[in-house]
Amino acid sequence: MLKRTLLISLLSGCAFAPAAHAQSEAGVEDGSGGDIVVTAQRRESRLQDVPQAVTAFGSETLERLAIRDTESLVRNTPSLTFTPVGPGESNVGLRGLTTDLGLAPAVAVYINDTPFDFRTDAYSGTPNIDLFDMQRVEVLRGPQGTLFGSSSTGGTIRYITNQPDPSGFDAHGEAFVNSVRGGGEGYGTKAAVNVPLSANAALRLTGTYEKIAGYIDRYDATLAGLTSPQSDDEVVEKNANDATIFSLRGALRLEAGDDLTITPSLFFQRIDADNPIATQSNLPGFGRASAIGPEPSRTDLLVANLTVEKSFGNVELVSSSSYLHKESDATLDYTALGYNILGEFAPFASLTPAKADTYVQELRLTSSNEGPFNWIAGVYFSHTDQELGQIFVGQAFTDLIDATFGPATGPVGPISYDYIQRTSDQQLAGFAEVNFDVSETVELIAGLRVYRLKNTLEASCTEVVPGILCGPDTPRITATKTSASPRFTVNFRPNDHTTLYATVSRGFRAGGANATVPPALGCSLAESVGAIFSPDSVWNYEAGAKLETPDRVLTVNGAAYRIEQKGVQLAIPDPCGSTFFANAGDARIDGAELEVSLRPSRHVTVSGQLSYADARFTSVPDTFGAAAGYTEGDRTPETPRWKFALSSELRYPVSDAWEVYARGSWQHVGRTPFAIDGVVSSGRFRPAYDIANFDIGAENGGVEVSLFIRNAFDKRGILAIGSGAVSTIVGAYENVTYAAPRTIGLSVRVKG
Repeated sequence: MLKRTLLISLLSGCAFAPAAHAQSEAGVEDGSGGDIVVTAQRRESRLQDVPQAVTAFGSETLERLAIRDTESLVRNTPSLTFTPVGPGESNVGLRGLTTDLGLAPAVAVYINDTPFDFRTDAYSGTPNIDLFDMQRVEVLRGPQGTLFGSSSTGGTIRYITNQPDPSGFDAHGEAFVNSVRGGGEGYGTKAAVNVPLSANAALRLTGTYEKIAGYIDRYDATLAGLTSPQSDDEVVEKNANDATIFSLRGALRLEAGDDLTITPSLFFQRIDADNPIATQSNLPGFGRASAIGPEPSRTDLLVANLTVEKSFGNVELVSSSSYLHKESDATLDYTALGYNILGEFAPFASLTPAKADTYVQELRLTSSNEGPFNWIAGVYFSHTDQELGQIFVGQAFTDLIDATFGPATGPVGPISYDYIQRTSDQQLAGFAEVNFDVSETVELIAGLRVYRLKNTLEASCTEVVPGILCGPDTPRITATKTSASPRFTVNFRPNDHTTLYATVSRGFRAGGANATVPPALGCSLAESVGAIFSPDSVWNYEAGAKLETPDRVLTVNGAAYRIEQKGVQLAIPDPCGSTFFANAGDARIDGAELEVSLRPSRHVTVSGQLSYADARFTSVPDTFGAAAGYTEGDRTPETPRWKFALSSELRYPVSDAWEVYARGSWQHVGRTPFAIDGVVSSGRFRPAYDIANFDIGAENGGVEVSLFIRNAFDKRGILAIGSGAVSTIVGAYENVTYAAPRTIGLSVRVKG
């Protein structure tokens, strides 16, 4: 308590750095009072004039706040949450709308005009994009189904990269090193270069490499270490959860004349992890690896895009064509699952190869942003094919299956189970939105998206002793849905510094299908649901205000909302060891958000943000709700009721060229319900936690040097808990993911 009181006092006294984002700064990006322009409405608008809840971070703000990835973005954005899946990947949520593994995302994520609209699979989530050399990041809170389509039920995150610029050469970069308390050392380097090729063409290349320091130890593989983690098993690998992330972006911009611009681009990212980031919950410190054997993983992501922009007088045509390929391969230790089912120690691993291919085409026409009447209209098509495999490998486990259920019909090899599942998701849509200025102060906005969703699933399985682990092959199951997603907004601007709005909007997410389960496992809970689960959808009712003083010293932005969610999609573990997907009832989310920024001088900035979300089930299915461990009135999983942050910065010139600064931020995440799972975790919460970060540094026009400390008080903030029969020994331990221990480092930036 003393530490928290001291920290609040220091921050309130402006002794440290801001978590002020561009919205809270009223668009101040360079300290000169300039406005930040966003494209949240698919047209350029001043951020404070946009009649919806948007948080935007420009390039300078991203640097100042050390926002480098999804986790740091979450800590500086109201209502944004995340559940880490592994190094460099996570599932994100907004306003209480979250994503379970195996489902379509609840938050749409875009890099420029390309959506990452593929389903999370068993051990792979939405990629965390390195935010170096970004022009800005926009977080659109609330459903965006009209302009951004499927998977934008909670909102949309847009990563806007810096584009090639023919006007001149530019290069900048950074390097850093760090050390994790009780763990290893990390380091990284990043660089970007802009090369003019002619008066009308330019090339931009951006590369990043980061080695993430590990801090979790892996122990020897014994029965004692499985059932009693306090055993005397020997350490076989120190800091086993280190990882590397490499990315490369390239874009070529051609201004072909007659108001025609062509921009092909490529983005590649590779994540190599030695082990997952989960630990055993009943050990001191940050625990040890929750596995008997090594669990390496690799994920490759390739994004190719061709954007063509053409002006026809007062109308602009944009064509965006994208191809995405994601491929992952993870090894997970499943000895705990075998012990849960069979009661004997037989080490084995689950290999989970997966791949996804997505094709996206969008054409849209936008009127000029002039006059009282403006509009946007377009068509959208996307098709995603995904393939997920699961292979059980381990001679001891195969021998145990043969001895218990056999004999097998042929020779017994190390592979006891080989499952493959193929899914496809397709969206075809047309959309339009109209803005009409009724008067100088009142604007009406109406939009509609009409769409058709098509989803298919098929699965097959082979095993050493038929009928034990495999269910019957699942023939192709197809589901279709045609519907519409409207949006209505009234925007009132009594003066240049005030925006008041009210909006009603709808968002939607694709449904899917369940593969058949093995009868021998007795999965009564999974068998209580149908083969197909439907799309879920939300209605959002929201009122908001954006206020700034004429001199922009003070900015206050707030919103209050109610979200009605129908057919909540959840992944629910069955005690038999299987997981099924279902429409788990309906929910209501009542929430509010507040952002405040105060900049009394160019030397001092103080900011804060607060969000509240009361997310509860309003109805549950009689077929399995009680057995799964939740009832009407229970809070929905993975949504903290309270989340807030406080930050400040002090800058002081020490010479004509150099300026020093001190920054600090404190983020609080309230206790969070987790896991719909009647076996272990019904009605349980992850505890609240606080994270404090500090920076001190110096910069001139071309060089910046800073010393930083993350998680300064070494808090064991719990980010995820994997419980239930599938992933743990019931009554022994749970698999817990913590915020990384205290990390101290040094960074050097060279600016262009």
